[in-house]
Amino acid sequence: MKNIFIKSISLCFIGATLFSCTDYVSDYNVDPDSITDSDAKNLFQGILLADQFFQTSSNTRDVMIWLNQANGENRQYVALNDWNLSTASAFDDSWNNAYVNCITNAKITSLKAEKELNPRLAGAAQVIEAHAMGAVTALWGDAPYSELDITGNNLTPKYDSQIAIYSSLQSLLDKAITNLKATTGKGIPSDKDLYYAGSAAKWIKLAYSLKARYYLHVKDYTKAKTNALLGMSSASDDLIAKFGNSSGQNFNPFYDFLVYQRDDYMSGDSYGARLLDPSTTLYRGNSKTDEHARFAFCYNQEYFSPYSLNIYGGDYGGTNGKFGSDSGLPMVTYGEMLLIIAEVDARSSFATGLSSYNTYRALLNTGYSIGISNSGYESETFKYAPYDAADFAAGGIENNTGAALSDQNALLREIFQERYIYFMGSFESYNDFGRSNNTAQIQLKAGKAGTPQRFLYPQVEINANPNTPSPIPSIVTKTPVHQ
Repeated sequence: MKNIFIKSISLCFIGATLFSCTDYVSDYNVDPDSITDSDAKNLFQGILLADQFFQTSSNTRDVMIWLNQANGENRQYVALNDWNLSTASAFDDSWNNAYVNCITNAKITSLKAEKELNPRLAGAAQVIEAHAMGAVTALWGDAPYSELDITGNNLTPKYDSQIAIYSSLQSLLDKAITNLKATTGKGIPSDKDLYYAGSAAKWIKLAYSLKARYYLHVKDYTKAKTNALLGMSSASDDLIAKFGNSSGQNFNPFYDFLVYQRDDYMSGDSYGARLLDPSTTLYRGNSKTDEHARFAFCYNQEYFSPYSLNIYGGDYGGTNGKFGSDSGLPMVTYGEMLLIIAEVDARSSFATGLSSYNTYRALLNTGYSIGISNSGYESETFKYAPYDAADFAAGGIENNTGAALSDQNALLREIFQERYIYFMGSFESYNDFGRSNNTAQIQLKAGKAGTPQRFLYPQVEINANPNTPSPIPSIVTKTPVHQ
């Protein structure tokens, strides 16, 4: 992991070399524009941006292609349609973004905040560390964490087991919650907080929401629900990656790729599009579900036939689609918490699970997650009426394809299918596929060996850290918590 510490070290420690000069020339060769150190407040916004860049990185496009929510159309993106053709170097940037720009700097930020007697800012930085590290272990499995050394003295940290990392993240989030509840110090700077304008209460809800997500990942369902109930409780709590309209600066990364970088590489031609398209035989709608608005928000026919990803927005024109230039991308949300509760309840009781899922559907029926304003998309129609028990009985509208399932399994299939659509464009849909053994019954691209389960360890890590697992697991090998 030789690259992990370079930027952080240069930021925080390069100033030490300046003191070798004698006093009378001590400032002569110092560049006043060169950053030699920074306080926690000014590091904070940087780790927020680093985290959202990691969470929406190029590998989210890979996930969409593998899960048949999109399609590779040209050059190397044609090869991406077969996950087995992925190469280790394709994961270099995401790994470095997570470890260098986010996790290491989040650790530095929290340590600085503690020294500055600002526990709430330390807590917020710890939540960001947990968000990034949780994605790393979910995607790669075992990974360096306990020996991660921000001083750069250990360039070959050991790999911790995936389950140990999840346990460490739960402890970190508990510590973050304690810090965020403190009443001392200056608090979280509102002008640097991209998401919550310095509200410690909202950061606490985010921390509980991440705890719920990670307990779900390891199938500790009781604790997942307990923490989801303490997590986000309205759309205003959602953690949304924010973007703008500056080319090469702050575009939504999907838009930047689909319009400015490789406009013919990736289409929306997919199983996911057909699930939402009312004109297809795969359409998931019925008398109680109308997906016209969500289909139009996610897909259109601007570049490709039959489907493109919807890139309308501030730069391109039109009402913002899901992948527009300044369209925010959900990272952790209230909707996710309701889906966690519904899944956990459905595993133990069909009736309770159905009631909880209808609570989520009532939220969808307000337009939530459809359109940037959570009020639908243009003039397209939507409906998410409550289901009843008969809908999941054999022959019901949610249990009428192929061999009949039990009502409980039909409900779980519906919940996971909704998660497949809801999490489009994020890593969480990929985690669902692995942990549930495809309970959603997603139709992957035909003729490929195995199914995608994890990310490959990056080439930069294989080259630099002898502790990288050997033999290196393939992309179709389940991570330990999914085995």
